[in-house]
Amino acid sequence: MRRVALLLLVLLLPACRSDRVALTYRLAPGIRLEHRLTLDASVVRTLAGETRREEIVATFTAAQEVVGPSDQGGVEAAISLVPEGLEVNGRPVDIGPAQEFAVRLGPDGRVVAVEAATDEGTDALDPVGLERILPRLRPVLPGRPVTPGDAWRSQTEFTDEQGRFSLRTRSRLTQLGVTDGREAALVRTTYESPVQRQEVFANAVAQVTGSDVGAQEAWFALDGYLVRAVGDSVGTYRVTFTPPEEEEGLAPVRGALRVRLHLEMQLLSATGVPA
Repeated sequence: MRRVALLLLVLLLPACRSDRVALTYRLAPGIRLEHRLTLDASVVRTLAGETRREEIVATFTAAQEVVGPSDQGGVEAAISLVPEGLEVNGRPVDIGPAQEFAVRLGPDGRVVAVEAATDEGTDALDPVGLERILPRLRPVLPGRPVTPGDAWRSQTEFTDEQGRFSLRTRSRLTQLGVTDGREAALVRTTYESPVQRQEVFANAVAQVTGSDVGAQEAWFALDGYLVRAVGDSVGTYRVTFTPPEEEEGLAPVRGALRVRLHLEMQLLSATGVPA
């Protein structure tokens, strides 16, 4: 009888073991994360029947620091993109100073609002839309305990004085494991991001309408932060350029923009979280 009981215990142990995990971002004030952000873009512009292609490679140190609670729920955070290098068609280009963003993170840690605190940077990165890729740099988490194979969806709307865009995601917990010495979860995501925005230039105003579609693979530390992410997307847009109000009599010029984008995020340091 004792042998039978031991055999049943051995058989039941694997069934009792759970791989259910709670994936949540750490949002305590003072937490600071630094990642290396690498951006590789292939940009095709068509305007008045002429086509121009550019290959853009940019590298930043992306630093995010949680500032404190938000009156609208979640927390306020500051994100800075400190440039390390920029090449356009294989030639080095001055990338300009660091770009600062004030963002609001929802209770589940997703980016729900983005505001550019500085309006400086190089025109070479305008087709990429840095403020629009910030919500896509890390996965949206489920807000509930999940096991490998579980899936979830999310939708977030963004609106500012330049227009609007949204982010619709479908994510799945693919596996649990260890990456870079940290217990982590592999989250795979596909997304669509419709865009309707206005960009103001020195000699024209551009109305941009289209969408980005893409996929991401992200390793998320069970201690509450992104370790590594790789993503690819394709953005297709219609662009209409209109002259400034003071230049009457000039007809709008219509064109198209296509952006193939490869993004990589790699953790450099994490302050205020378990090592």
